[in-house]
Amino acid sequence: MQKNNLNLSEESFRMQIKDLAEDVRIKFARKGLSDIFDILSDIAFLIRKPLDTDELSGFSTYFEGQFIVYLNSNFTLGHERYTGAHELYHLIYNIDILKKEKILIDDERHKEEDTKADIFVSEFLMPEDYVKEVFYKIVNADKDSVLPRHIIRMHNYFKVSYKTMLKRLIQLNLCSFDKYEELADICSMEKAEMLQALTKREGYDLDLIVPSRVTYVPKEYIEFIKTNYERGNTSYKNMKNSLQFIGLAPEQFGYEYPPEEDY
Repeated sequence: MQKNNLNLSEESFRMQIKDLAEDVRIKFARKGLSDIFDILSDIAFLIRKPLDTDELSGFSTYFEGQFIVYLNSNFTLGHERYTGAHELYHLIYNIDILKKEKILIDDERHKEEDTKADIFVSEFLMPEDYVKEVFYKIVNADKDSVLPRHIIRMHNYFKVSYKTMLKRLIQLNLCSFDKYEELADICSMEKAEMLQALTKREGYDLDLIVPSRVTYVPKEYIEFIKTNYERGNTSYKNMKNSLQFIGLAPEQFGYEYPPEEDY
């Protein structure tokens, strides 16, 4: 296996994105916000909901002057947090694209921005200096002696997935690349029970490595949809689709289909 198969960025490029991530972290720290879900809720309507597909981790959109972030809670919480940080990059640095196109599709036109967003995730959720500090505090092992239990300690500390943490430790030269396949094996689908057992043995719960399947919709989102319809800013059909996405229907709020939309 070649090291570039891990999709680790060039160091100079990484340092550029690192600066962006630090700027964003400081901006929200001044507001007393550090958790990715709290940050997303501050700048957008955050909706977490299990979707009927494993092909979509989440997306951001711009609707009637408001940013909305959807996260698929059919994925593990660690994966969900990763997706949230990815979308945060788009909400901060791709505002013009989102406002113009309403949704940022993962295609060739936006490939570079998606690459930047993925680098941003690591730099934002796992700050380099702090990862090193925590590693030497709770692991303190030679890079050739890192074990699965060490990765478990680290990924639970930073609230990311096991594999995301492993890649970050390799990127920062805290773990040997030669150990990647051995250490990654335990987070395969086939070894799920083994990872869960080792996680419990280390004293952690399983929140980060199992799907939460939570449904979270802010009340403000529902009021936003209703108000836009009542003001004539959106059609009944659009309102119905927006409500259906979160398991609700217009009839629950006393709205009936307007005959004029047939024309």
